[in-house]
Amino acid sequence: MKKPNDGTERSKDFVVELGPAWQRWARRRTDAELAEVRNRLEQLKEGFGKPHIHAGAGIRRLSPRVLEFRISRGLRVVFLFVKPRTFRLMMIGNHDEVRAWLKENA
Repeated sequence: MKKPNDGTERSKDFVVELGPAWQRWARRRTDAELAEVRNRLEQLKEGFGKPHIHAGAGIRRLSPRVLEFRISRGLRVVFLFVKPRTFRLMMIGNHDEVRAWLKENA
């Protein structure tokens, strides 16, 4: 039988960290785009690890630890999944910017 939770267990929520260059990338975006990033992050935290939800959220693996999620048709956020339960936002940009970033960093 499972021991009841007495409130001392670690939270199962995901933590979002900002990578070293995130501010530089985010500075190029509008307030509306950044608000959409926050909205999508909440969806990502709720649905991460559930493959059917991944497809709808536009989550795609770019390398073993690097993933992306879509904000719009032309805008993507690249993040690292750092265990345990941490997302580190690395950059935000269009398809070409993401490819260039991957060439330099992956």
